[in-house]
Formats: sequence, structure tokens, C-alpha cells
Amino acid sequence: MLNLQIEGGAKLKGEINAQPNKNSILKIIPASILCSEKVTLDNVPQSSSVKALLDIYTSIGGKVEILEDNKLILDPRNITITKIPDELAVKERSSLLFLGPLLAKFGKASVRDSGGCKLGHRPLDTMFQGLRMLGAEIDKTNGYSVKSNNKRLKGTNIWLLEASVTGTENLIMASVLAEGTITIYNAACEPHTQDLCNFLNAMGANIEGIGTNKLVINGVDQLKGGYWKIISDHIDIGCLIISALVTKGELTIHNAIPSHMTQIINNIKKFNAKVEIRDQSIYVPPDQDLICLKNFKGDIDKVNDQPWPGFPADLIPQILILAMCSEGQMRIYSNMYEIQFIELVGQLSKMRANITLTNPNQIITLSKSKLKSDTVYAPTILQATHSLILAGMVASGTTTIIGADNIFRRFPNIVSDLNKLGVNISIKNDL
Repeated sequence: MLNLQIEGGAKLKGEINAQPNKNSILKIIPASILCSEKVTLDNVPQSSSVKALLDIYTSIGGKVEILEDNKLILDPRNITITKIPDELAVKERSSLLFLGPLLAKFGKASVRDSGGCKLGHRPLDTMFQGLRMLGAEIDKTNGYSVKSNNKRLKGTNIWLLEASVTGTENLIMASVLAEGTITIYNAACEPHTQDLCNFLNAMGANIEGIGTNKLVINGVDQLKGGYWKIISDHIDIGCLIISALVTKGELTIHNAIPSHMTQIINNIKKFNAKVEIRDQSIYVPPDQDLICLKNFKGDIDKVNDQPWPGFPADLIPQILILAMCSEGQMRIYSNMYEIQFIELVGQLSKMRANITLTNPNQIITLSKSKLKSDTVYAPTILQATHSLILAGMVASGTTTIIGADNIFRRFPNIVSDLNKLGVNISIKNDL
């Protein structure tokens, strides 16, 4: 168990490169199974989630070669096993993303229920409904098993029950080698979903409508290998912007893909914050007066999560800290997950957060919080753990976060990155 210790009061200052997109790589590793040749991936994050996916990849026969400068080579040519080992599946929710490509390539796949952050029920109905429409049979007697009695899955029109990211991406990977044309309506279109589609097209797939909620996939006979560079992580960029604002710091974020940040920045501006786009970099000016602005009618405004291009659910805990550090009141909604706030509010209350949980999906900030350090326990949701780090950076004194291991699933370099930007944060194993 890893614990973090944070000295509050420091202002972030400096320049930093946005980290690689954690969600992109976790989809592209399974997607490489569809290829008939080696795949070289660049800008690969060194997170614990990536390690878990690579362990699964090798367990089913794939070969992995780790190169310098965050590159690796995946060789899928010896993959023959279609069942994900139980002991590996429970470590990472993205193990579910092996179902689509294994089904497309071998006609069958199975995995037990996966691990990951316990955000709520996270139903899988959308994904399995779509796989059935492609011609797959589903067996959930012992985990999830899918199989097709046809040599290739068949083209069809699929209307998703919701814009599920996992569901959309599994269906994309299941469809690229299918016979005929598959049209997916109400598809998720997050940046990492776009990156997956662009990767597959670079390997020979035929996917149209990338970045929209209607995808048209014309099945091809096979995919080749090749090179792909993982995009920057818009969630990490949003976290860095908020980190600079709450500490009144000055920060330049390079390789930021500003086109992915528009709606995130629009919501950050609800706190009287200024963020400047400078080519492919984002600059946060120092010493800003943070205020929860009223809406057009003069009422308390809100920030709520929505499917892309709306505000991401993975930034809701962090923007809560921005609201707590701002004068006035703001409503923060987490509509997508049932327990996003439950564990977090109890820990923030120990630090004297001036907030109220009105129901499991809504927090109202009552006024600017004067946070004080304490010993808190990391929630099971890594984004909520990250928000406690932000709170520790703002609080007076030294904050200790017990059991913060999950933060490294998304932010493998968070300690060294924050140290370089002037924050005194360290890992403590002897508490």
C-alpha cells in the first residue's frame, strides 16, 4: 500500500508536456490482435493499467517488446488463446476490450467480470446487445463468453441504448473484419475512441464518421501492421489546468490538442478563470481570482458530466475542488455514475470542505473552503483520489493520503511531475 504526503501552499509554476492518453492505449493494445503483422506504438504511458493489459496480451500468446522513449512493439501473430485468465481480468476493467477483437479474429472469446474503479453499476447491456446484433451468442454462466457460428460477423444497423465508450469500442473492433457494412448509431465519440478508430484505419480498416455519433464500418478481409503514436490525454490536461488554478500558479501545457479541450475550458470559465490557447499549448496565467459565476438568469450555475463532447465524468471530482476554491456557490453533478461522490465527500469533510451532498449525484459548494490538512483515505475511484491530492496542495499544513495506489493507474508520473512544478509531494510507505 502506497501513501502520499503533500505539503500545502505551493504554487504550480513551469512547463510540462501532456501525458499520453491512458484510455487510448488500453483500447489499442487489444485492437492490435486484429492485425496480421507487428504494430509499433509510440508515446505509450507507463501506467499500471498498461502493464496489466500487456500481461493479458502475453498470456494469450502475444509478444511484447519494450523499447526506449516510451515505445513498444506488439506482435499478435502467435495469439491462439481466446480466454482471458481470471487472475488478470480482475485487475483491469479494460480486459473487457479483448472480447471484440478476439471474437472478430477467432469467432469466440471469454472473460470474467473485470476490475477497475467502482464508479457504480456500469452496465454492459449496450455492448452485448450490439454483439448479438452482429451475430454473436452470449453466455454469462461463468463470466462473459461470446461466440459466432459464422466464419465472419455480419453487417447490420445498431442503435446503442446509450453512448457507452466500452460498448462502442468493442463493437468497432468486432466490426472491422465483419462481412458487409455495420452502422453504429448513438456511438461514443470521445478523443480516445477517435484515436482507436484512426489507428484501425491506419492499419487498413474502413471506418467513416470518426468523431461523430454515427459510425459506418465497411468490413475488410484483414488488417496489416504499422506505426501509431498515442494522442495526449485531455483528462490529464484538464487536471493540470485545474491544478494551476487552485494553487494560483502559472503553467504552460505543451502538446495539449486544444481542439479536444474546448468544452472543458468552457466549463472552467464558469469560475471566472482565464485559459489561453497558444498554438498547440495551453497557458494558465497566475494569481487568478476564482469566482463561481451566476448563470444568465442570476441563479447558481452548475457543472455536470455528459457524453462527449460534453464535460467528462473523469474531471468531475477535480472541478469540485475548483468550485471549493472559488468564491460563491456552484452545483456539481455526477449523473453518469452512482457513487462518484460517496467516499470523496467524507474525506473532504475531514479537511473542512464547505460543501453539502444533497443526493448521491449532486454536491453544492456553500462558499469558498478554507481547507486544513488531515490524514485521509484514498477512495476506490482514482479520479477522486486525484481530487484529494488537489485538496492537499491547497490545504494548510501536511496532508497524508492513505492507500493511494490507484492514482498510478492513470498518472504514473504524478509525484515527479508535481515535484518539478514546485509541489512538495512524496510517497511514504512507512506510515
